[in-house]
Amino acid sequence: MAMLWSWASIFLVAIGGVNGAPSMSSYDFGYEHNAYGAHPLTVFKSAEELEVPKLDMVQSSKSCESSLYTLFTPRGGATHEAQATIIDSSGDLVWTSGWHGQQIYNLMAQDYKGERYLTFWAGNDAVGGHGAGTVFMLDKNYNIYKEVRAAYGLDADLHDFRITENGTALVTVYEIVQHDLKEVGKNHAGPVWDCLIQEVDLETGLAVFQWRALDHWRLTDSYRDIAGDGEGTHAYDFFHMNSIDKDARGNYLTSSRYMHSLTYINGKTGEVIWILGGKRNMFRDLSNGNATNFAYQHDARFSGNDTITIFDNGVDDGHPDIAPTRGLRVKIDEKAMTAEVVTEYLNPHKIHGLSQGSFQTLPNGNVILGYGNSAAFTEYSNNGEVLCDTHFGPESMFGTGGIQSYRVYKYEWHGYPTTTPSTAIRRNSSRNWNFYVSWNGATEVSKWVLQGSDNITSADEHWKELARTKRVGFETAFELHTSYPKYLRAVAMHSEGHMLGMSTPIDTLAVEDQLTSIEGFTFTDNDLSMTQVVMGLGGLFIVGILLRMGISAWNNRPRAYWRLPTKPN
Repeated sequence: MAMLWSWASIFLVAIGGVNGAPSMSSYDFGYEHNAYGAHPLTVFKSAEELEVPKLDMVQSSKSCESSLYTLFTPRGGATHEAQATIIDSSGDLVWTSGWHGQQIYNLMAQDYKGERYLTFWAGNDAVGGHGAGTVFMLDKNYNIYKEVRAAYGLDADLHDFRITENGTALVTVYEIVQHDLKEVGKNHAGPVWDCLIQEVDLETGLAVFQWRALDHWRLTDSYRDIAGDGEGTHAYDFFHMNSIDKDARGNYLTSSRYMHSLTYINGKTGEVIWILGGKRNMFRDLSNGNATNFAYQHDARFSGNDTITIFDNGVDDGHPDIAPTRGLRVKIDEKAMTAEVVTEYLNPHKIHGLSQGSFQTLPNGNVILGYGNSAAFTEYSNNGEVLCDTHFGPESMFGTGGIQSYRVYKYEWHGYPTTTPSTAIRRNSSRNWNFYVSWNGATEVSKWVLQGSDNITSADEHWKELARTKRVGFETAFELHTSYPKYLRAVAMHSEGHMLGMSTPIDTLAVEDQLTSIEGFTFTDNDLSMTQVVMGLGGLFIVGILLRMGISAWNNRPRAYWRLPTKPN
């Protein structure tokens, strides 16, 4: 079936692409229509336990940022477990991990006190469209450095966690409070989700700043109807904060999904300085409404003193087709109170990001957008040209949440795992035996060296080098030969020549006995074994018999004589 999809893909691309795919793309029609399943996976022989999305790199360019790694958090109904995942510019795995069965969001690489850490949120994301959990900081060895919680005994929300240059962290927080609901048509007080900005000292865990949306916004400013919310245990989510940023002036910028607006907040008093977008927009739009008409947006950031970037969803589950999803760069003039579009970033497949999503400006000026509950991310030039377009799930499932990632970012990262490399002896696609090695999280491996010894207790100097090869991709393979010693191990080498790590030795005879009982074959050298020779000669003998039988049947066939028909008169 997969082969049929492959041929269909070749045919459809040849006649001009499918579903709006550019003709110069490598759009895999089979992949995009579930021929490989709802969650296509890359499988490794040395690390069979890892669940890694198989990518369809729809479009690629040498202009994409190749020196950074891509960080995302695949999860959804089609996956077995939420994962924190890092891949390189070729789409090869670098590191992946689940987190005790919890949901994972917002994987980033951030600096704190001169060191770089992986940060992510883990917890329960089924709390009214947001989360209750903990933010984890992992060091370069993938060990927990800190667990960060919100202040005042509240849970950290999944939407944002940003470490500042002052050693603090910006955390989104949600809290249910009782609030008068008369202004939205209910004659009683009821539960409402208030949204908080907390800036927390990472050493003490104390809040150095806190801001509440309900102190500055009315319920009627929201674009979300209260409907049956505000009753019993159903709190009304009127604001829905999903990002926080802080500028050099010490002021805060926060994005509200249901207000369709950004709020700029005084970092000392907490007073609102200005509002961009939504019902209380304070800016004159110089772009015919396109600078302020964003909706259900995410990931608003300062990009220079007078520019803001936004992932403009434009849609949500209840309004799936009202506007295109775009990345948006807006220039604002705080004196003239004007806003205008600088650049729009539009995916060629017209993806609708019904929820979640991210916008990141890379150090080289490129822009990467993650499309939230649609399993895709796209890298653009600064002026909006599509450079690289990647899917980590079938396009036919976009918008369903089957495979999704809250955000997709790119960062520099250097990982030195304290685990040992993983190895396995398995057959390759040609049915030859190979020794496979990989090391989850190791970024600095330049070469792999295969070593052998007849004695597992031998000192290191008695292990003989059998082969070495450059590391290409996550998993590296060595061909096995019958002349190899009983025990094999792999050594990871740095580009500067020093050893980074070593696998546990494998007893090849024990593995051979185990696999022989399953497959009935033994390890062989590249040269033909006697068994292979006998089998080959036997095959030729059978072919000879069949040919002779065919010739005999042909010679004894019934004969009929034909002549060419004459031309009509």
